[in-house]
Amino acid sequence: MSTSMATGVLDIPAPGSRRAPEFDSRNPEELKEFLEEFEELAERYGLTTKEKTKMVVKYVDKETKKFWKRLEGYGDDYVMLKRKIMGTYSKTLLEDKPTVAELVKLVKKSGEH
Repeated sequence: MSTSMATGVLDIPAPGSRRAPEFDSRNPEELKEFLEEFEELAERYGLTTKEKTKMVVKYVDKETKKFWKRLEGYGDDYVMLKRKIMGTYSKTLLEDKPTVAELVKLVKKSGEH
């Protein structure tokens, strides 16, 4: 019996492929979006929490992968691993930053006084 929906680790997009999420540690402000994309992918392919912990590190650079693999939750508990990953990055880097347009507006407004 065949199914139209691919499921499991073997079917998930390969790192670097067009449909794969990517995280570049030089841009930590993109971490939240990366994790959201990864979680959508993991849900679509029916990954277990253990599979998620092993797969999420495949979509990051080599140094980040080594670091994340040492965090509590790796290989075991995705929720814990995600919490530890998020906690390792500066809160200010993960918050939404103002756009250039918002900054220009703020500067113009401050010059009116």
